Amino acid sequence: MKNWLYFVTALILYMLIHEGLHAYIALLFNEYDVIKIHWYGPEVLFVTPVAERTSERKWFIISGFSNLVTLLTGYLLFIMKRKIINLKLPTLRSILYYVTIVFLLFDAVNLSIGPFLYGGDVNGISAGLKIKPWIIQILFGSILLVNRELIVKFMNCFGIRSSNILFKSWYSK
Repeated sequence: MKNWLYFVTALILYMLIHEGLHAYIALLFNEYDVIKIHWYGPEVLFVTPVAERTSERKWFIISGFSNLVTLLTGYLLFIMKRKIINLKLPTLRSILYYVTIVFLLFDAVNLSIGPFLYGGDVNGISAGLKIKPWIIQILFGSILLVNRELIVKFMNCFGIRSSNILFKSWYSK
C-alpha cells in the first residue's frame, strides 16, 4: 500500500510542476484561462483557441517549457541515483524513486503517444517551432525508448528486477 502512496505522491508532484509551469508561463503571456480536470489529469486551457494560434515562439515556451523542466529533473534525479539510494529517510527515498520514474516517463509519453489519445502539448510546441507535430512525436518516441532503458537501470540500482518485457533491458543482460 505504501508504494501506491509514494507513486501517487510522485504523480501529484509531477502534475503540480508540469501544469503549474504551463499556468505560470501562460499568465506571463496573458494566455491563462482556466485549469480543466480530465480523467487523465489536469489541463491548463489558454485564452487563444487552438485554431487561432499563430506560429509564435510563445506557444513553444508555454507548451514546451514544463516538459523540458520535468524531463531535465528526471535526468538530474537519475544522475543522483546513488545519493537517493543512500538517503537515511526511507519515505523520501521511496518518493524520489517514483518521482524519477514518473519524470523520465510521463513527458516522453505525453509528446510521443499522447497526441493519439488526447492531444497534449505537441500542438503548441509544433506551432511555436513551426514544424510538423509528427517530428516532435518521433523525437520523443526515441526519447521514450532511451528513458525506458534508463528507468530499467534505475530500478536495477534499487535491486528491483522484473521478467516483464516492459521492465527489463532490451539492450543488455
